[in-house]
Amino acid sequence: MFSIVLTSQVGDEVTVFLASEPIADMPKARVGWSYRIVTPAKLWSLWRLPLDLYVGKLGGRAFDVFYSLGHYAPRFCPFPSVISVMDVAYLKFPEFFKKSDVWKLTLWTAYSARNAAHIITISDHTKRDIIEYYKKTEDQITVAYPGMTKVELIGTPTRALQKLRIKQPYIVYIGTIQPRKNLIRLIKAFELVIAKHHHQSLQLVIAGKVGWFADEFVRVTQHSSAKKNIHVVGFVTDEEKFALYKQAVAAVLVGLYEGFGIPPLEAISAGTIPIVSETASLPEVVGPGGVLVDPYSVDDIARGILEVLEYKDREREHMIEEGRRYAEKFSWEQSAQKVLDVLHRIGGV
Repeated sequence: MFSIVLTSQVGDEVTVFLASEPIADMPKARVGWSYRIVTPAKLWSLWRLPLDLYVGKLGGRAFDVFYSLGHYAPRFCPFPSVISVMDVAYLKFPEFFKKSDVWKLTLWTAYSARNAAHIITISDHTKRDIIEYYKKTEDQITVAYPGMTKVELIGTPTRALQKLRIKQPYIVYIGTIQPRKNLIRLIKAFELVIAKHHHQSLQLVIAGKVGWFADEFVRVTQHSSAKKNIHVVGFVTDEEKFALYKQAVAAVLVGLYEGFGIPPLEAISAGTIPIVSETASLPEVVGPGGVLVDPYSVDDIARGILEVLEYKDREREHMIEEGRRYAEKFSWEQSAQKVLDVLHRIGGV
C-alpha cells in the first residue's frame, strides 16, 4: 500500500509513503525520488499515515499535494489530495465481490472522493460513473489512459505454444478468472460455435490466475460439451502471453464491466483482433480495431467469434491496421504528463 506526495522546492520531488520496504521492481531511491516507511501497517490509512503527515508538517516537512494511486486517501490529510479511481464495479456488481471488500470499497472510496481536490481515472466511461455516483463535476476529474506496453517476444511463438500444449486454431482469454469476466457465457458461446457452426477444430484457451468465486467456472468447464477443446492453462509469463496473442485467431474479453481493459490493447499490439463487450469502457479501448458483442447474450458472443473466423485475409489485415493506428493514443508518457499537470495545478506549483 503506498501513496505519492509531490513537492516543488527544487524541481519536482516525490516522496513515496509505504507500510513496508519497496518491492524489487519499484524505482531505486535517487535525487527527487525517495521512500518513507511508516509502520505499523494496521489501519494505515486511518491513523498511522495521517499521524506521520501531520507530525511531519509540524516539523517542517511540508508538501504541496498528496497523490494516492488507489481509491483511498488518508483519513485526515494536511495537504490537498488527489486520488485515482479505476472503476466502480463494486457499486454496479456488488454480488461479484466479497462482502467485506464491497463494504470497504464503498465507504472509503466515497469518503476519499468527497474530500479529494481532484480525481484521476482511466476512461471516459469511468469518468461518467464517478460523476453519477460521487456527484463530482467534469472539471474535477481527469482521464489519463493507461499505455500500451509492448513486450518483445523471445524465441518463437510456436515453441511457447508447444510448451503450453496448445494447438491452432484457437481464441484466447487472458485475465483473472472471476465472475465479472463473464467466462460462463463465453464458454456457452464457444459451445455453440463448435456444435452448430462446424468449427470442431477451434480451441478456447483461458489463461490467468484463479480469482474469487471461481467454483461455478470450474464446474461449467468440467461439464462443458466442448471440454476437450477448452484449455485452462493458469498463469502465463509475458513471453507466453504475447505468443498466445500473436498466434490466436482472436482475443476475447466479454466482461460485464471494465474500467479500461489492457488485454485488448495487448492483443492489438500483437496483431490480433479483440472481441469485446459493447458495454462500459471497452468500445472506447478498441475503437475501430475490435468486434463488439452484447456480453449478456450467448448468441451474440458466438456471432462475434464467427465474424472474426470468417474474415478474409484482407479484412483481417485492415482491422488490425485500424486497431494499431487507433491504439497509438494510449501512451504511458502522455498519461504521466496528464497526472503531473494535475498535481502541479492542485499543488499550486
